[in-house]
Amino acid sequence: MPRGNRNSRGRSARRICSPTDRVGEVRVERGGWSRRRLLRRGAGLVATSVFGPIARGVAPALADVPFSSATPSGAAADALSPERAADLHTAGLLREIIDRRALVADPGVPNLPWLWAHVILALGPDVRRGGKPILDEMVADSLEIVTLDGKSYPRFTPALERHPFHFLQILQATDVPYDRRFVTPRGNYTRREIVAGSEAVYEPARAGDDEASWAICVLTNEFQPDHDRFKTARGAEIDVADLVEAHLRDTEAVYAPIFASMDEGKGYGRGPVHGKACNGAHLVYGLIDALRHGYRGGSLPERFERLLRATIFRLQLEQKLVDASLRGDDPMVRLNADAIKLSFLGHLIEDIGYGVKCGVVKLGTDDQRAVARARVQLGEVVGRLAGEHDLDRLRAEVPGAYSVLLGDACHALRGIRYWT
Repeated sequence: MPRGNRNSRGRSARRICSPTDRVGEVRVERGGWSRRRLLRRGAGLVATSVFGPIARGVAPALADVPFSSATPSGAAADALSPERAADLHTAGLLREIIDRRALVADPGVPNLPWLWAHVILALGPDVRRGGKPILDEMVADSLEIVTLDGKSYPRFTPALERHPFHFLQILQATDVPYDRRFVTPRGNYTRREIVAGSEAVYEPARAGDDEASWAICVLTNEFQPDHDRFKTARGAEIDVADLVEAHLRDTEAVYAPIFASMDEGKGYGRGPVHGKACNGAHLVYGLIDALRHGYRGGSLPERFERLLRATIFRLQLEQKLVDASLRGDDPMVRLNADAIKLSFLGHLIEDIGYGVKCGVVKLGTDDQRAVARARVQLGEVVGRLAGEHDLDRLRAEVPGAYSVLLGDACHALRGIRYWT
């Protein structure tokens, strides 16, 4: 069957509490909440230095905040800017957290293959532990064999992967060669064979809306838009363009309250997006890959543009929602709030940076300011996680949340590096 470009790139653990367990709404002023005004009225910025700790203080006016037109493809020209220095400082703190806490065989951390997959996403497929690539260990520990009609198909077990095609998407994003062979207790298989096995046993009806994103990342890479159909081992006919359209419709439905807040000035509160993986941060990622790989049907570019506008619109309001929900000075409540912000900001900065790098996302001046502000706020959160919060207590009391925080740190590092 025809394939796409084989060389192109492309939770079970609970948090301490839900980010919106006690959330009301954040008021959005009708007719007055442009992205520019929203940014002006947001929480204070923090100044950072690559040579010292994060300093906290009163924000300057937005017009005085240094920012550049640098994008993931043009950051080198802005090498000495304060913005880039701040991003590098944030990246350094994240790398320290990952090296000290995630790149270890910690028996207190559940689902190590899931965590190591995230470390690979952040640090690349050659990262090692004890002299051995953790990629090999991750694959060996998470691969299973599905037998249908006497034929065996390798895939990553959903019990560890959580989302169909999640680990394959990470192998794709980190350019693991198709002929890379993995030695596992269930046999030796290449990435190409694992992709083929996963396609053969794929059941889209069971994927769910937010979980379709990873499958779309992989399948739009494997199948070109003009040859986008394949048959599974169970005889199901799969049309990748139909999967993209279904995921797009699901994402638009989830975003409906956000559209209403953005377009009509309605309150921004708990909604369907908060029931999705990482508060909906993964929903747009698969659509970025679909566009990258040439899918355009159903007015995908125009509909994606509206979703992007709403995603940028969320950057400040989501943080206000967390603050409204998790109040007080209890150290674990404050840690929980920052863990949620790490997940939200890290994922969306990753989404947008990846989209810009791929040429799918074009940022105007206001958008650049919004993302620059979010990166500064991410740096503030990471500074508190690295220097103030008791992560050892979190590991001891809620190991699942600790593991998720480390996975989110990996997304944040990948995200911030698009801008350095």
